[in-house]
Amino acid sequence: MKTNIREQLSSAPKMALVGLVSVISKVRSMKSVKLYGYATSPFVRKTGCFLYYKGVNFTHMPVNPIAPDETIGFTNGTQVPVLEIDGEWKRESSDHAHWLDQVFPEKPLCPPEHAEKIAEIDDWISHTFLLNIFRPAVDGMVDLKARFRGWRLAALVSAHTPLPEEVRHMWPDFVSKAPFIQAMAERMDLSESIESAQLRIGLELAAHIGEGPFIGGFEQPTMLDLAVFPQLVFGFMFGLEARLSAADHPVIKSWLARVAEHLPPNPTLIADWMQIQNLEDALS
Repeated sequence: MKTNIREQLSSAPKMALVGLVSVISKVRSMKSVKLYGYATSPFVRKTGCFLYYKGVNFTHMPVNPIAPDETIGFTNGTQVPVLEIDGEWKRESSDHAHWLDQVFPEKPLCPPEHAEKIAEIDDWISHTFLLNIFRPAVDGMVDLKARFRGWRLAALVSAHTPLPEEVRHMWPDFVSKAPFIQAMAERMDLSESIESAQLRIGLELAAHIGEGPFIGGFEQPTMLDLAVFPQLVFGFMFGLEARLSAADHPVIKSWLARVAEHLPPNPTLIADWMQIQNLEDALS
């Protein structure tokens, strides 16, 4: 006899808590959820953390940057992330948060009562915080330290979609000249040095966290925390920076520890075997 999920949900008030959790888990597992994208993309990591936080079972579908049509040709484009749920797909990571709240209402990423404030801060995250991540590529990976960073990124990409050796070697140059990087440059204030921009944005992030416990002063994590968190820990965990520089600010360090409690030890989508340092060590 087939189980009628709708009937079980309608009688939820009469069910034991364990039984209700079981029903919700069945509903989640019935959905086919796929996340297409490069694990090195900040926007892909952002959507990945949305899924991890909600406890949604999903499959990460790595996209080969030199042959994207093999995986996302159905979109007639190359933009990532692409989130697919039961055959329906959408782009734009912030839109994914609202879509996931519709399909999986538990643990909302954007509670309706806070939607206006979340939208305001999300605009800062999208157009200031995330944009600045691409600044080193915009300026060009010309010195040896920057090129080593580019080569490490190539290795991380290649861990999921193997790249030819010559492509990996030239990766710093390919990234700097990529059309999407050039498009990012048009939206940046290049008169401000990288160091000044990073300091300013770090202080702005601390101000958005405020007294917390989470960004915006909210009591539970939202799409805001999950958009920022993986970007700050990614470089430290996977060999792009020797120490977790974001943890130098006490407000940000405490916030990182609180958000980490809601996510798996590796929330980045990069293969565990490529991990070099543990986040717990930096936050202890």
